[in-house]
Amino acid sequence: MRSEQASGFKARTRQATHERAVLWITIPYTTPQLTREALRYAGVCTDALDVHIHLIDVHTVPFPCPMECPPVSKEHSERRLLELAQQSRLPGRAHVVYSRDQFEGFLGALPPKSLVVIATKKRWWPTRETKLARFLTQAHHEVMLLVVR
Repeated sequence: MRSEQASGFKARTRQATHERAVLWITIPYTTPQLTREALRYAGVCTDALDVHIHLIDVHTVPFPCPMECPPVSKEHSERRLLELAQQSRLPGRAHVVYSRDQFEGFLGALPPKSLVVIATKKRWWPTRETKLARFLTQAHHEVMLLVVR
């Protein structure tokens, strides 16, 4: 009986190693150029891994405006994200979020312990992307900050 259990375990282990796990990489939309750079970097991993992207665009809605009527069209934002995703040729999804605070909007849209790739320009002062990366790291997400020129 022990040999049957052991052989069954080995068969399940071999079967599991042939299946490819999906790696979800979350990329916040910051600017078109920086988002393209983050998508390009995520595309490098596709040879060895099954990478899917999750593009998130958070729009802040000022307090006097109701959340049901945001100042930016959701269709326009989704179209912009889908165009970027199609250019990268990576499978995935796009998500537009409306929030009163940009950082809190990202926290609400991310699953726990997400892998996030953020591109930023090299500056001697903290950029908006650097601040977002620090905030998400403090919230226990895995953040990769790419410095581009």
